[in-house]
Amino acid sequence: MNKIDVFKTRIIIGDKVYLLAKDVRMVFGCKSIEQLQMEHSGAVKHFKDLPALVSETDFNTILLSDIDVMKKFKHIEITRVETLRNNTEAIKSLYPLKLMMAGKMFEDKAKNTGFQSVSEYIEEVDFVKEIENEKDKLVSKRDLIECINHSRRQLFELINTDVLKKNDLQIQQYIHIKECTPYLESFIVGRGVFFSVYDDGYAFDELRVENNDLIVPTYDYDKDNSDKNYGHDPGMRDYRKYSCLENILYLITNKNVEDAGVDLMCCDAPGISFYISQTEVIKLLNPNMYRDVVLIDGDIDFAYSKTITKDVYTE
Repeated sequence: MNKIDVFKTRIIIGDKVYLLAKDVRMVFGCKSIEQLQMEHSGAVKHFKDLPALVSETDFNTILLSDIDVMKKFKHIEITRVETLRNNTEAIKSLYPLKLMMAGKMFEDKAKNTGFQSVSEYIEEVDFVKEIENEKDKLVSKRDLIECINHSRRQLFELINTDVLKKNDLQIQQYIHIKECTPYLESFIVGRGVFFSVYDDGYAFDELRVENNDLIVPTYDYDKDNSDKNYGHDPGMRDYRKYSCLENILYLITNKNVEDAGVDLMCCDAPGISFYISQTEVIKLLNPNMYRDVVLIDGDIDFAYSKTITKDVYTE
């Protein structure tokens, strides 16, 4: 099925993107919108003077839970919307704080440029400059998938695949998408081993397995022996036999996962080391929660395009 032929229309309400329910029901093979509504309670939304709609986040949640349809459809739908109006309104709301922190600076600037008051200077000069800066940012903003491409390049630099093969280890990955931006997480997996790949002083290209223990040298030049033994999972679960998200779900339900602060949780146990956001943990335990967060097993390709339009104001 060709996504261009299916979703030609998107409707933006506030900061949310909606698809036509009549298009969505075709993807899932429903004979009517009513059938779609019955099979996926709460997905179909009704707004005055608009056709029945389904939010993109709801569509992706349903799609990712339906393996057969996902295999046929082969992609998810993500549309990010940013408006100059919203961005500049956010900037305007910060002026009371700016005046509290740098009121004297604004007074000097207003005086030096010939304005009678600070408010007049802000309205005529400073806020106008902020609007122009926001315009430039919107136009020049980098490709939203650059961060995931950076992760791919970084993994290639950190990991030696020959070393992994020699030690019966593999790489597993998953993608989490938040605010329409994809991030790639990578893990070294094996029997009794599930270890997150961080660029934080680990010499992953020199790791080895001895007596089932994962040993990863670190770049600690103050020590004669920089090898660190991370041990192995006593249950000797072969994490290679399961998908990445299956492994994480197993670990958060069977191991001690601790609060690491700032929406982060961590698991440090023999052979196990990873961080994950609390939001993702909840999402794994209940896929219907946080529908604006998408979790995808493995690494997949992304097609990306950017369109800049003029704001349209209606009364």
